This record gives sequence, structure tokens and C-alpha cells, in this order.
Amino acid sequence: MPKIPVGDLTINYQIQGKGEPLLMIMGFSFSLLDWGTRLPELLAQHYKVILFDNRDAGETSRSTKPYTIEQMAADAAGLLDALGESRVHVFGISMGGMIAQYFALNYPDKLNKLILGCTMAGGACSQPGAFSNLSNGNVLELLFTPEFIQQHQTELATFLQTTMPFHSKGEALTRQFYAMSSHNTCDLLGKITAPTLVITGDRDRVIPPQNSDILTQKMLGAKEAIIKDAAHAFCFSHPDSTATTIINFLENQP
Repeated sequence: MPKIPVGDLTINYQIQGKGEPLLMIMGFSFSLLDWGTRLPELLAQHYKVILFDNRDAGETSRSTKPYTIEQMAADAAGLLDALGESRVHVFGISMGGMIAQYFALNYPDKLNKLILGCTMAGGACSQPGAFSNLSNGNVLELLFTPEFIQQHQTELATFLQTTMPFHSKGEALTRQFYAMSSHNTCDLLGKITAPTLVITGDRDRVIPPQNSDILTQKMLGAKEAIIKDAAHAFCFSHPDSTATTIINFLENQP
């Protein structure tokens, strides 16, 4: 996959498809491989899909000092500048959804439509779940429902074997965690003007669905979509319904 200099980083990215650009921002510790293959392929049939690794994750370079979620949004904006993309749709999940919130706040001229998946506002506006366990718990049990795990054991084992070498570790993991822990857009959400869709899995234990309700209520005109029988990693477990939900929003909502 290609890499490109952005500020003090070298960002690893991947582009699939043609059409209006759709930037997809991954969550805590994970790399662009954690989207799986199905969802990006479905979206790439309609859009120019841009995937990338956040700082301190995947094959993007490591940070030399602590940073904030707001700075990670600046990384995403810098990547778009480096790629020559002036305006994009943005889809962020989990921590990536936190980054996407700051992207919407700080770079409204670069944003067309906003999609926030399984994420939260932070501060007094959030209802934390088992987020901190992502770095030390059973990842599969946190990301998927028991039924999905039972039915897809071989597929998930292969998926983890492929993706885990690229997950954040050590000091890089710690820096990402502290950035995420200090995230707070509670009093800023009303300033986001882009058309927004909030998506959650109804069985998400990592960031409970109530957080999506809060985001939707605090953002003017935001729509909410619920993926049935899905946990935190609904993008991987339910790619078809996720893609349909996203495409319908991008194509049909004003």
C-alpha cells in the first residue's frame, strides 16, 4: 500500500473505487485492515473509498509525543490535502468517529456528509461501556455477538491473524488511549452543520447505543440508524446492511 508524508508523519493509505470521495477513519488501535474486505468493496462500487492508518497504528509512522483527537483530525485533513482531495464524505467508527467529529468542527469546508459509527461525544454526554477493555480484554467477545462468534470461528481466527500484527502496541497504544480518553465534544456538537448519519449496533457493549442517541439529539437534523443483532464491529459482521444504510444516506438525504 502507498504511503505519503503528512506533517510529521508518513501515512499509510489505500484507495478503492471511483466517484465522490469517501474517507473512512478507523478506531482505537486498529489499522485499515480491520474494515475487512467486504464493506470497502461494496462502498467502492459507488465511491472513491479512502482508507488510512491513524498515527501510532498500522503502517503509519509512530508519534514522537502525546497528542489529542483534534490533532488526529488534523492528520486526516492533511492526508486529504496531500492527495489533492478538496471535499469528501467522512465515515468514522469508534475512536474514528471521535476524530470525525473534530474533522466536522474544524474543517467544514472539506466535509460534504458525515457518518458517525458506534461512537460518542465524551465528557458528560457519554455513557461509557467496556471501551478500556479493548486493550486488554477478549477482543472478539467485545467486538461481536456470541452468536456471530459461534457461527464464524474460522473466519474470525483468520481475520485476527491478519490484522493483529498491525494493531497499536506499547507506548503507541498508550498515546492513542490517552487521546481518546480526553475526547469531549459535548458542548460543541451543535456547531456541526454537515448532514449527519449516526449508526450503531443494537448490542454494542463497548460504546452502548445510548451514546448514538445522545449524538443524534445534540446534532441539528442528524439521522440515526440501528443495525440489528450487531455489536461494536458491525462494519465487519454486517457489511451489507451497513453499506446499504450508508449509500442510502449519501444518495438520498439532502
